[in-house]
Amino acid sequence: MRNSIILSVLVFLCINAKAQSSKDFKFGHYYNLKGEKISGFLYCPPNLTSLVFKQDNETPKEIISLDNVSSVVLAGNNDSLVVKTQDNKASKKYLATQVASTPGRNFFCKYSVYTTAGSQSMSMSAAPTMTASSGRGIYSNANSFSSTSGVTGVDETYLYEEGNTTYELTKKNYIDILSKAFADNPVLIKQFQSKYLGFKDLGLIFKKYNEDKKSSSKKS
Repeated sequence: MRNSIILSVLVFLCINAKAQSSKDFKFGHYYNLKGEKISGFLYCPPNLTSLVFKQDNETPKEIISLDNVSSVVLAGNNDSLVVKTQDNKASKKYLATQVASTPGRNFFCKYSVYTTAGSQSMSMSAAPTMTASSGRGIYSNANSFSSTSGVTGVDETYLYEEGNTTYELTKKNYIDILSKAFADNPVLIKQFQSKYLGFKDLGLIFKKYNEDKKSSSKKS
């Protein structure tokens, strides 16, 4: 499921590097601040502070500010992208996926596309394989999505929720914050406190937390 979300986000964001056309839109829906569901075709422009929306091919495009959006759901995904703010600044809104919910805190991930210099190309499929390279995810699978300027992939930034905003998990704070949040999983805490799982393993840490939580709920 997580790989399919990242794939959709990658496609959703990679179109920023191209001229916008009808094929750039992804079918889905968004929820406004009133909780109303609006279905149609969505495109995310480079500034990532708004959405371009079309109800169908015949209707004109609308620019929807993230200020008026609570969440976005793309076709093929059960999980939604939610609108969050970073550092309690209204100007720093972003689309994120929730990666974990603990008894005391929620965690999110925001994605950004990068392209490295070179002539290599990236390819993707419906179920991509992600390999780590300098902490970044690169997709290498069957269906091609090439980039003549280099290798394209997704940077993942993990954030923790505090009050009505989110803050970035860093090398300096992640052990302290996760140790308190994961109080219900002491075994996992020992793994990252001992650096068996480090900062670059945050995605795996959240995955293990969710798996252990699911396994524990089945036993109870």
